[in-house]
Amino acid sequence: MIPYSTIVFDVGGTLLQLDYEALARLYVAASAKLGVVVEPTRAHATLQALEQEIPKRQQNHAVSLTDDNGRKFWDEFYTDGFRRLGVRGDVSRPVTEIRERFQRGEFEARFDDALPALTALHARGKRLWILSNSSPNLENILRQVGLHRYFSFFVVSAIAGVEKPDARIFDLTVRAADCPRQEIVYVGDSVFHDVEGARRAGLAGILVDRQNQHPEFNGARVRDLRELAG
Repeated sequence: MIPYSTIVFDVGGTLLQLDYEALARLYVAASAKLGVVVEPTRAHATLQALEQEIPKRQQNHAVSLTDDNGRKFWDEFYTDGFRRLGVRGDVSRPVTEIRERFQRGEFEARFDDALPALTALHARGKRLWILSNSSPNLENILRQVGLHRYFSFFVVSAIAGVEKPDARIFDLTVRAADCPRQEIVYVGDSVFHDVEGARRAGLAGILVDRQNQHPEFNGARVRDLRELAG
């Protein structure tokens, strides 16, 4: 059991992932309309690879703080999916549909380890919080996927007006937690946004690395969230 009273979680890539099956079906259908046959397994693998790139893609983009709610970033992201699948035509219509449905939480799914880990940590009396670079509807999305009830406080970048890895958003969490920094740990999947951001704010950080993308990482790292519970 990790020795912290308050565990603060990132959301995307940590608790939630893209619903690859649902999104792959949409890509397959949209590609077919444009005359390109795409195998569902290939679409699934392409989307999974794309999602793993999100932390790096967002390093120079404060996506949740833009006036268009990240529209340009996400349109380029979903368009890239079509291009990698060999679709060269105008994909603006399906890309808009994907982005709008994604922002409503329709393509969000829990990681398999999220619910059992949160259940175990909650049962052990840990205070569980959220700190995420997200749009204002994050709490509604967490309700949709059945995780909202585990968390007692939410810091959302689009509402706070500052994004990770800026230390100010971590400081907001510390002030709200009203406990010493050494009792707080931040858990996330991005070295840049999550672990390094937490460290700059004087907080411990734990990297979630399910796919072993960072074997060289010199710090606390888990491959499964259930490791947090012992």
